[in-house]
Amino acid sequence: MKATTTAIFVALSLSAVTATNHTACYNYFLKKDGCVFSAAAADQRCPAPVKEHSAPVKAFHAKHKANRRAKRSENELERRYTTVTPSFSISDGEGICGHYNSTTTAGVCLWSGSEQENPTLESAGWLNGVKTSNCGKRVYIQRKGHPETVKYAPVLDGCCFDTKSLAEGCFDIAVTIKLFNEFNPTQKEIESGMLEGGLIWDFDSLYGKSLQQAPV
Repeated sequence: MKATTTAIFVALSLSAVTATNHTACYNYFLKKDGCVFSAAAADQRCPAPVKEHSAPVKAFHAKHKANRRAKRSENELERRYTTVTPSFSISDGEGICGHYNSTTTAGVCLWSGSEQENPTLESAGWLNGVKTSNCGKRVYIQRKGHPETVKYAPVLDGCCFDTKSLAEGCFDIAVTIKLFNEFNPTQKEIESGMLEGGLIWDFDSLYGKSLQQAPV
């Protein structure tokens, strides 16, 4: 009996230790949809239709980025999460996930949450300066309606996107200059710095594949 009680206690202790502290965006979609795209846990993963970013997407530059804790944008964007406003490009520098070169490295910037000055674990959108679990996770991203344009790139940084709303920020995405150029932008897009027509993206762990890329 004593051995059984000890075993149960150990199991509960291990469960508590291994419990995942999810980001605000993960919890937002879990509550809103009852599931999360590309989730590692089978009982939380959903095969719902992709969400899209239907508005222009821009490469993220310095003026769009705040301090180490979060980058700043001028436009609202949306997450397979389909984008509904332009995505922008980000510039080089030290980001939430470390240093990167925007012109030579393909990557993306996701929402860093509602609290930019004093970020906490609880306020992290998809990541922030104190919650970096999603750093380096691979996402797939493509032009809306054009699956042949799909690209794969890691999460390199966090952006504030000038919003404190989960319903907006959790869909937002920005891209490095290199990734922006890989979408073969038109002359108009080059001049505006925006990828028009919308983007679709998500963490590259659909249907339980590549669980190491699953969001938290």
